[in-house]
Amino acid sequence: SRIGAPPRPPPASPRRPAAMADALEHVEDVIPIVFSDNGSMSSVDWVYFGLWCLVDTLNVLMSVNICRSVLRRHRVRGERKRLEATVAFENVTVVVPCYLPNEKHIIFDTIDHICSNVDYAAGLTLHVVYNSPKPMPAEEAKLQALHGAWHGAQGRRVFVHKVEGSTSKAENLNHVIGSVLLPEAERFVAIFDADHFPDRDCITTLMGFLLLNDIDCVQGSTYIRNRKFADHLPPPRRPKGAKGCALPGPLSWLQRRAHQVVGFLLANFIDAEFFMTYFIWMPAIELIGQTGLFGGSVALWKYSKLADYAFSTSVQTEDIDASARAVLERAKIRFCPEARSGELSPASLRSFWRQRQRWAIGWDQVSIRYFSQIAESRLSIRKKLGLYYVFPGRWAACTIGLIAGVVHPTIAVIYNGQPWGPWLNGALMTGAFFYAISTATILSQMLWYRGPGTWPFVVVFYLAGPLYLLLQAALVLQSLVRISCGTDSGWVVTQRAVKGHHAADGAAGATAEGVGARLATPPPRSAPQSPFAKHTPGEEAPEIHSEYALALTHFLAPNRIDSVNQRLDQMDGDAAGDGAAAEAARSNGAAQSNGDGGAVRAGAYVAAARASGAGGAGGYQRML
Repeated sequence: SRIGAPPRPPPASPRRPAAMADALEHVEDVIPIVFSDNGSMSSVDWVYFGLWCLVDTLNVLMSVNICRSVLRRHRVRGERKRLEATVAFENVTVVVPCYLPNEKHIIFDTIDHICSNVDYAAGLTLHVVYNSPKPMPAEEAKLQALHGAWHGAQGRRVFVHKVEGSTSKAENLNHVIGSVLLPEAERFVAIFDADHFPDRDCITTLMGFLLLNDIDCVQGSTYIRNRKFADHLPPPRRPKGAKGCALPGPLSWLQRRAHQVVGFLLANFIDAEFFMTYFIWMPAIELIGQTGLFGGSVALWKYSKLADYAFSTSVQTEDIDASARAVLERAKIRFCPEARSGELSPASLRSFWRQRQRWAIGWDQVSIRYFSQIAESRLSIRKKLGLYYVFPGRWAACTIGLIAGVVHPTIAVIYNGQPWGPWLNGALMTGAFFYAISTATILSQMLWYRGPGTWPFVVVFYLAGPLYLLLQAALVLQSLVRISCGTDSGWVVTQRAVKGHHAADGAAGATAEGVGARLATPPPRSAPQSPFAKHTPGEEAPEIHSEYALALTHFLAPNRIDSVNQRLDQMDGDAAGDGAAAEAARSNGAAQSNGDGGAVRAGAYVAAARASGAGGAGGYQRML
């Protein structure tokens, strides 16, 4: 048939029963059949064929690079694990930004987890940097009690910083990176959000990947850690007279249970999305764009490179903005999805929508801001095209995804049983072939990395792709409208789903009080104990005096002769005024500066000096 030809009843077909043909007869009276049925191509066939060529281009590009990324990850996995065992790990500083009113039930558990459950061979120091729009004396007192303490089963040093006047995560990070950390002392900085529980080997995997590949930043992956139904308690019953929609009697119980079910399903939906994002899409995009991206958390940076990029407070996603500027200046960023960390899901559908709104606006702000700078940069043509694909190309990818996932299935249902033109049929078969390849690859990764309990949610998420595309299209459209209208400012904090606020408060109080008691009554100095010695929960943390803690924090690292020596000389001279011993300490440190035993030598300095019972020149001299 051709446009304008009289409509004809749909032919009987095994693929479309007679009942469906009768139901669609009225539709085809309104929408004439536009695809040819005589083996030739109509004008509409050619237009649709052109659209499917775009769909196939994106499909082939993503499918091929998904397979490439998976093959590369599994090919180097064993070799990388073997090489990590030979790497001399260096000290790392972990920074956790925190918005206190929203995360007061979370931050103390995060501190306990990082200090007790995260393994790392070298030194690890934790800096918690927070802001609060209003005074919170109780919570701030608990945090300040942790400042300078050695905490947790791993015996990690914790520092707490409040940023006065801060209103965003970007300002918190700028404060600690620019004003607290020392350029001559800090070499590697890891960033985790306040609700993150890194896996036991997360930081080790990040550091090994960064050192082996000689890059500036490595980005790990995220999953949802409160996926169980019991993790989402129903909200408490609303008291009489309280604002909000509360149903009476048994209906109130149903309302609260529905809230719990929604929280459970939302958490598992986001968890499946994160798996697809970090293990499938992002590694493929890295191969296409020739660069990874910094995602704001679960990332390890070289401090010298991170300090060059102040986080912007004028965009909604300061991490993506920093990534764009870093890549334009030829910084090397890569993904390592095996380095995993668990976060909490948003507390409600409203929190989820606001979070995704902020992400969409932030990505679009960065895409518009750096559109011309990508072309003017000194990057290679291939990397420029890759950045255009990653940033403004999102809009084209979203449109093409809607054509493939929403428009075509609709047309296929309406014109089911009608023959496609030969060229159009070839395009459809090509798309189906590469889609099947990517689907098989995704399922293999799901079986390899995910537990059986999460498989149904990943499969459902994958099958619900058209609905997810509609969600993304709505977010992008709203984002562009808000940016064009100038209403894209303002930063909304994501409310997290926390199980048992009262329990969190109690645990936090107990933790802070325990640290305060340890600081108030230190153990006797006569009991020598290594600051790296592990102790079980409930035992007293090792008592370390400030001068030795400073020497340990700035231990001797390769290619940094002065990292310990000058500090020890200054402290030694201040304590005893013995210039000869200070010179001996300097000579000894310089002679051993080019090895991998910096942490061991620092521990020897501390242990020997403490065992001697003297904090000045005599202790160092007897150790030498």
